[in-house]
Amino acid sequence: MLWQETGIMAAPVSPADQKEILRTLALAQYWIKKGDYNRAIAYVDFEGMAEIVMAGYWDKMSQKEKNDIITFMKNLIREKFPIITQRLKWLQFGAISENGNQVICETLAVFDHTTEKKDQKIQIGLVKRGNEWKGVEVYILKEGFLAGLNEDKVRPILKRGGTIQEALDAVRLVFQER
Repeated sequence: MLWQETGIMAAPVSPADQKEILRTLALAQYWIKKGDYNRAIAYVDFEGMAEIVMAGYWDKMSQKEKNDIITFMKNLIREKFPIITQRLKWLQFGAISENGNQVICETLAVFDHTTEKKDQKIQIGLVKRGNEWKGVEVYILKEGFLAGLNEDKVRPILKRGGTIQEALDAVRLVFQER
């Protein structure tokens, strides 16, 4: 099981929720592949993403700062969708389980094999906002990508007294390197 190594045991997800989660993921993938990123971002929880990137500071931030970071995340993902998906042929969705406040969908990212001959196992974290499931995190080798940005980029800058803008610039730079 995915989270056995961390001691977190996955709980079952209801069949109705599984159906909705897979529908959300399939629709997001469909609109991304069609190049309609405005429709695709409807399936992403940018507030949740911003909370993960700013973990440890989120509750201390003003509503304006929170809104600015949510907008930053939305613009960054919309801008990077074409690059992120450039080599991606499709996502093959697998088992779904609960992990804390998220559900995790085991996923195989299948790439265009013209440059690299291997696919990547990832996990997609989703949360339920109201009645809708939305993507909030991608786990690579069981490590949250956004949580890693918080730990490696955001926290060190803010701990040394840097500004939120400096932290966001460091996050943007990571996306530019990819």
